[in-house]
Amino acid sequence: MSNKFLIDYPLNDVTVGRRFGGVPEGMGRWQRIPHLGVLWTDDKEALQLGWLDDADQDAANALARRMVLMAVDGMTATAAFDLIARENRTYMIMHGDLADRGEDNFWN
Repeated sequence: MSNKFLIDYPLNDVTVGRRFGGVPEGMGRWQRIPHLGVLWTDDKEALQLGWLDDADQDAANALARRMVLMAVDGMTATAAFDLIARENRTYMIMHGDLADRGEDNFWN
């Protein structure tokens, strides 16, 4: 998978403006998806899947790779969040300070 990824999407194209931002600052939205993680966006440039210790890490990694492809294909962070959230519609979307999103990580 990684070799195909680097052939299809050269590293310099992916890392120069083609990934979603990842700084959880200010206001935004998040969705705690127990089997995947905490999906969050600032509805500007940032969209990330935050770590949950009990998540299915294979499924979470697959979604993270899919999010990179969404960015490569030019999808906005807001559109990608909305698409993934619709696919997991049984989980509530929260609005507020991104520092309160509740991941099992070390960001805040």
